[in-house]
Amino acid sequence: MGLVNNAIAVMCLVATGSVAAAAGDSVDHADYLKALRGQYSEGQSYWPPAITTDNIAPVPMQALPQPEKADAGKVALGEALFNDTMLSRDHTVSCATCHAAHLVFADRRRQAVGIDGHVGRRNTPALFGIDLWTSFFWDGRANSAQHQALFPVSDPKEMDLPVAELVKRVNQSEKYASAFAAAYGISEIKSVHLADAIAQFERQIPPPDTRFQQVLQRLPGEPEVAIGMLSDEQLWGLHLFRTKARCMTCHEGALLSDNQFHNTGLSYYGRKFEDLGRYEVTGLASDVGRFRTPSLVAVSHTGPWMHNGLFSSLPGVVNLYNAGGARTKRREAYDNDPLYPETTPLLVKLELTKEERSALVAFLTLL
Repeated sequence: MGLVNNAIAVMCLVATGSVAAAAGDSVDHADYLKALRGQYSEGQSYWPPAITTDNIAPVPMQALPQPEKADAGKVALGEALFNDTMLSRDHTVSCATCHAAHLVFADRRRQAVGIDGHVGRRNTPALFGIDLWTSFFWDGRANSAQHQALFPVSDPKEMDLPVAELVKRVNQSEKYASAFAAAYGISEIKSVHLADAIAQFERQIPPPDTRFQQVLQRLPGEPEVAIGMLSDEQLWGLHLFRTKARCMTCHEGALLSDNQFHNTGLSYYGRKFEDLGRYEVTGLASDVGRFRTPSLVAVSHTGPWMHNGLFSSLPGVVNLYNAGGARTKRREAYDNDPLYPETTPLLVKLELTKEERSALVAFLTLL
């Protein structure tokens, strides 16, 4: 009878994401992990249901798709522009300055550094899976890869070059004039052509070749082999990510992002380093302090983290979410302020143990 009760307890704990036995249960950690591995080795349809704060079932995890075949001439043009310092006022900065290929097309800086050493307000996102995003930038001010492409060119802290001046430069370049004529069949290069070429190149950036991408690629046909690529601690972290830690409330699908905007409590409202986020685009009070959910793919390679690069360690990020996000006490001066931001109710205290937090970090490093 004791063995039966123990087996039942193990499966209950697998379902809830907890390894801490309830009062009166005697569940061995090794038994728990064995049961966990057995269930996950059956394939995603057999995995324990994901737990989310809003009780909405998330999009299942899946590997990022490989880029579709594209026009080679346009891609080559886009790559040339992406790496060309001609796109900046003084010919010192290119797109690749902040999106370095060897750094998963990010820069590993807290905030982006542009022309004349100007430091921006926000962290540089990595580039991959371009067409899976429904908006671009932390505040979502662009709605397509083409729309996004030329924003950094005219930004005074990034490349500080009017787009009209860039158009003039490329039309005066014999190299670009002949290349655009061949690829686009045009005699005059316009900004729309520049944006399209850059986007064509960005679409060809392959997914990061991480351990978990390899797991997800093998998962549909070889689930046991795929899960066998994870250590016990990493598997436990995957399970916590999907259940007790509630990470899939916002991090789902191939991008491990819900493409939505949320307030984690880090807007610094009314203080130094204030950043109003999505509000700067929409003007809606409800958007103050909201930022786009970042992708967690290759997250261990894209730090520092958060919109402002505040965290330099993944354990620190996990601790923030374990606490339910940042929640500053409203000062009396803001009692009647309609713009005072509220941390999203999707973040709740998780009460993860030290061991659970370590397992979650072990899993995150695979992503």
